[in-house]
Amino acid sequence: MMRIRLMFACLPLLLAATVQAQAPAAPRAVLTLAEQPLRLVRGAAVYKAGPGIAVQKDDILETGAAGAQIEAGPNAILALGPQTRVLVLELPPGGKSFELALLQGWVKLMADTPARVATPALQVTLANGSTIVRSAGDGRDAVFAEEGAQQAAKVDKGRAGAPLKLAAEGYAEVDPAKPQPVAGRPPRTYITAMPPAFRDRLARVPNLPNAGKAAPGKEREADFADVEPWLTARLPGVKSFVPRFRTRLLDAEFRKQLERVLGQQADWKAALHPPARPGAATSLF
Repeated sequence: MMRIRLMFACLPLLLAATVQAQAPAAPRAVLTLAEQPLRLVRGAAVYKAGPGIAVQKDDILETGAAGAQIEAGPNAILALGPQTRVLVLELPPGGKSFELALLQGWVKLMADTPARVATPALQVTLANGSTIVRSAGDGRDAVFAEEGAQQAAKVDKGRAGAPLKLAAEGYAEVDPAKPQPVAGRPPRTYITAMPPAFRDRLARVPNLPNAGKAAPGKEREADFADVEPWLTARLPGVKSFVPRFRTRLLDAEFRKQLERVLGQQADWKAALHPPARPGAATSLF
């Protein structure tokens, strides 16, 4: 009788554990605000993304004329300015940090976890706080350390140099002629160009329906023009693009354009012209 009572006493716990194991994991990050649909490159395909979609590691997100916001836990919020292109490298919760590659435009990141934002010319790191980073496209990328101590390092040929320490409310801009970013006060041009929404503290979007459950709409497979700026950029995460876009080499036009631009680059050269195995037909894979 004692054994039977113990079995029944444990049954609710077993059922609860089973239900918990079968329940889908909560999304690590959700696009909570998008004034206009974003272009999303996921895998090797192009999607249209609106509020409610779950954002994934390795997603490329591109805004148009309006901004957007992504929330990754209660205290990790990312705002994207208009005309911004960003690659998600790592996400909290679950990930050790919030990491982004910013090809173009503006981001504002507030996080209580370690974070890193890398542009072609600048790398910004912080233990926690809020940072505003601009990728200008002219080698003069800049950062405003809104909250919390941060570090800014000039990036040259894909490698970050010695970091410059910034206190809260510090500003630094890359000078192509100098080995470190130059600290100072934000110039009027920076303040004027900053998206107006970035002047306010980031806040969560309340009661978003179907958060993380909305599906992006697939439009087509990625053309070379969609991804060329990423394939040719010196940014963290781009080495994964060779296996990621390898299937697109089956498309004659994509292959032709990639070979024209990157055909002599070592990784792509090996993918375009793999050595034939003895007794085997030449294959892309």
